[in-house]
Amino acid sequence: MKKQVSAAVLLLTLLLSSTMIACGNDTSGDAKATEGSANETETVTETADPYAAQKAVFDALPALDLGGAEFVIAAQAGVGNSETEIYIEEADGDVIHDAVYKRNLAINERFHCEIRVNGCAVTSTVKQAVQAGDASYPLAFPNISEAAVLGQENYLMNFHDFDVIDLSGKWWDQGTANMDIGGRVFFMSGDINILDNDVTYIMLFNKQLISDNDMEEPYQLVRDGTWTIDAFAEMCKNISMDVNGDALMDENDRYGYVTTQQGPNTFFYGSDLKYVEFDSNHVPYLQVDSTKVTQVLEKVVNVTGQEHQVSYLPKDPPVGKTIFMEDRALFYGEVLSYIINLRDMNSEFGVLPIPKFDEQQDGYITYCENNSSTATIPNAGDPASAATVLEAMAIQSHMTVTPAYYEVALERKYSRDEESIEMIDIALANRIYDIGRVYTSLGISGVFQDLAAKGSTDFASAFAKREKTALKKLATIIEAFDAME
Repeated sequence: MKKQVSAAVLLLTLLLSSTMIACGNDTSGDAKATEGSANETETVTETADPYAAQKAVFDALPALDLGGAEFVIAAQAGVGNSETEIYIEEADGDVIHDAVYKRNLAINERFHCEIRVNGCAVTSTVKQAVQAGDASYPLAFPNISEAAVLGQENYLMNFHDFDVIDLSGKWWDQGTANMDIGGRVFFMSGDINILDNDVTYIMLFNKQLISDNDMEEPYQLVRDGTWTIDAFAEMCKNISMDVNGDALMDENDRYGYVTTQQGPNTFFYGSDLKYVEFDSNHVPYLQVDSTKVTQVLEKVVNVTGQEHQVSYLPKDPPVGKTIFMEDRALFYGEVLSYIINLRDMNSEFGVLPIPKFDEQQDGYITYCENNSSTATIPNAGDPASAATVLEAMAIQSHMTVTPAYYEVALERKYSRDEESIEMIDIALANRIYDIGRVYTSLGISGVFQDLAAKGSTDFASAFAKREKTALKKLATIIEAFDAME
């Protein structure tokens, strides 16, 4: 799981040019004193291999010889890093690209194959291949919502059917492992993916506006567990201004908070809420804490409600970026990859996790968009071999791709201070996945954001209008899973 990369270790890596210290929660070093003469004591420092356990698991994977054949993975065409997270033709000096290339070399050598990618319409490609018994695509990386439907329609293999895949491994995201419906997991995200990090929501803040308004940077609030919606809302107060004096609050003015149309959803999930829960048998059921949702809405609409003029939610995402870059927004809610678009920003900015509901909540929670890539095994060909290669790729990604992503993409290119690395680590630590959002056919994922955008707190009525349809759709999903052998 990506959280296993320690921000502190990564920062230390940048400082120690003579000693390579890789990333991982199990990083350790033994300082041992060797005794010499009575007047001489020498201290020897040894650095343990932080990936020794992962390498052992990789080495213990079943023997498999694919005879030098191409191992083609179907991926979303042209969606961010959807293709390059899988395949790079040759090392090109980009550290992330080179890490992907190095990972694939290890897989090719181990299993005598040639990893390749086919950027395509993954859903139709998988369906056609499975229906024809075509083994051309042993692995496929659709987006999460596509994967959910493909699994429901029995086009994918159940990860639990393969002993070679350890879903509890550090290289897998436990959020997707928990999307287990009746003992079936049809898609998994983890270190093998880059796109899931890229589309994870974070909060940015403008340091110039913090200084201009005599505020403290919110880093310590996060560390103290007091970075809440209330604390966020308090900081947003009195920031908005009709900059051009035209008596209209539009994209030319200043705001406490600017975000996308999806932005309000971050507070819903950040408050540890979901639309669908699981019973003891991993059967999903519609369950929303309406009382808590209403409480969250009451907090959020004080910021996002149009009549308060505290926030601006442009339909065109670049507008929000422009507002923030021109020092006209204190906070900016966007996905992690969007930080790269701020490299030319003159003012300094920092990164934060999404605020939590209250101080009693245990930790910070965020979610990634449904267009994130995820790994699946099509129900055709030799899925056991595909599972072995997939587990190997995930393990190798944990040791190569994820450290490169953190070190380069976050530390050297995007982020501008050490605290932001710490905050990103916190943001990626606990991502939530909700059937109510993943299965878009339920039609309920937009209830909260729609209400927040228009300043309404009447969640009970709005949800009731969609509940009947959602229950029917959920029942259909459960029936489809029950019908599988």
